[in-house]
Amino acid sequence: MLNSVFALKSLVLLNSVGFIVLTATWIKKRSFCRYLCPVGCVLDWMPKRSRIKRKLRLKNIPAIGKWLAIISLTAAVFGFPIFIFLDPMSVFNGFFTSLIQLSWLSFIASGTGFLLLLLMQLIWPDLWCRRLCLLGGLQLLVSDLRGLVTGRKPANEKGNLGRRIFIGSAFGSVAAIALPFMVVGAKDNSIRPPASLDTEDFYALCTRCGSCLKACPTNILKQDTRLGFGLLTPVVIFDNAYCLETCNACSVVCPSGAITLFSVNAKAQLIIGKAVVNLTDCLLSHQTECDRCKLVCPYEAVHIKGNRGETLMLPEVDAVKCVGCGACKIVCPKNCIRILKK
Repeated sequence: MLNSVFALKSLVLLNSVGFIVLTATWIKKRSFCRYLCPVGCVLDWMPKRSRIKRKLRLKNIPAIGKWLAIISLTAAVFGFPIFIFLDPMSVFNGFFTSLIQLSWLSFIASGTGFLLLLLMQLIWPDLWCRRLCLLGGLQLLVSDLRGLVTGRKPANEKGNLGRRIFIGSAFGSVAAIALPFMVVGAKDNSIRPPASLDTEDFYALCTRCGSCLKACPTNILKQDTRLGFGLLTPVVIFDNAYCLETCNACSVVCPSGAITLFSVNAKAQLIIGKAVVNLTDCLLSHQTECDRCKLVCPYEAVHIKGNRGETLMLPEVDAVKCVGCGACKIVCPKNCIRILKK
């Protein structure tokens, strides 16, 4: 929630849940970790004693969760929250999203994160929750700040909270300024969900949680398994269905604002791509009757027209009305229609 608010400088619908959790954390230390976190719950069920001899004791491992939280939040102020994908809720949801994708690449890229946490719990119990988790680190920071406000300094705090925030903020600022230049150079010809942010902002704010994939009624959203900045972000694949003109589910469930909330009535103005017809393969070019693309277009963007002086009637796409929904593509009997990025 904080990453999203700092980066977008605005609120999204699901931010209200984050504010509730933040308030509870201010009242009771690590309240979310103790009572609500599904990752922590599953890890608590794991055996407490490892069969593998531990070379490192938990107390000797620095608690970097606070550092990562500070760096990510500071980077978010500059529009690039670099550790947003390490949120435990995203890791947890990503595991189950990988199971419904029916793809080994998707499972390896997204599902293994949660499995690594389980393995870590077996080898070093509580290492993730107490030392590495960004969400846990953020809650500890909230407790530390509460102690400063109320005049009760935490027992384990040695007066270095300000220094930690300063150093972490410096790292976050440098990273947020440098990383976008790397993203700008990345080519992305993928079709993204309607109302998605620009490429750089989308890469930065998408938590890779898979909520939009599970909410999509036609299952056209898939995880991007290509290595790069867009790894695990949602892409639109027009295999057997199209983007329904009556649906806004992906924007409703997006927790970070990477997909901006929109109404169904606004769908006609949200362009995700453009339909391009290969006239050479079109049935009409071979004097065979066909008008499927025209009939199915929900935006009346396809017309069958003849050029002046010619008797041959061919499909023509209205670039103003076409939003790239893919309806014409999936019904084309010759598969001669492509949806190109806007």
